Amino acid sequence: MATIVAGRFDTFDQAGEVARRLYARRFRTDDVSIFFLNPAGQHARFPIGGDMHADPGARPGGLGAVLGLVSGLIAGAAIGATIYRFGVPWWPIPIIAALVGGYGGALAGALSRMRSRRARAQSYDARDAGVIVATHVTAQTADSAMTVLRNAGADDIQRTEGVWEDGEWRDFSPLSPAQPPTTKESDL
Repeated sequence: MATIVAGRFDTFDQAGEVARRLYARRFRTDDVSIFFLNPAGQHARFPIGGDMHADPGARPGGLGAVLGLVSGLIAGAAIGATIYRFGVPWWPIPIIAALVGGYGGALAGALSRMRSRRARAQSYDARDAGVIVATHVTAQTADSAMTVLRNAGADDIQRTEGVWEDGEWRDFSPLSPAQPPTTKESDL
C-alpha cells in the first residue's frame, strides 16, 4: 500500500497550478495525478448507471404505499357507496371509486414516507464533485504535499493508504468519504 495525499479543487487550472508547485518541490510526474470526480449519482457503478442499486430515499416508500393503498381503498369505497346510494345507482361506481382511492392513497403514502427521509438519504455520497489532485508520498514528503495543498486552498484534504500504479490512484472510491488528516498533520 502506498501513502496518498489528496485534495479537491474547483477547476483544472487550480489543480494544474498545484501540480506545478509539487513538481517544483521535486515530486515526479508519476507521483501526481489529476482527475475529475463526478457529482453524486453519476459514477456509473452499475450497468444501467448510478452509484447504488436502489435510492436509499425510496426504501420507506413501499410501506407508505401499502398504508396509503389500504386507507385509499376504504375511503374510495365509502365515497363510492355514498354516491351509489344517494346519487347515481350504477353498480360499478363503488368499485371504480375504491380503485381510484387506492391508487391515490398509494401514491400519496409512498411520496409522504420518502419525503421525510430525503435529507438522510442524500448523505450516501460523501464526496463533493470537483478536480482531485492526488499525490503519492513517502513519510518524508507527506508534510510537504499537505502544505502545498493547504496553501493552494484545497478542500477535503486527506492522507490515506491506497494502491498507486502507473501514476494513478487505482483503488480510489468516489463513494467512500474523504478521511481528514490526523491531528498532528492538521496542525501544520
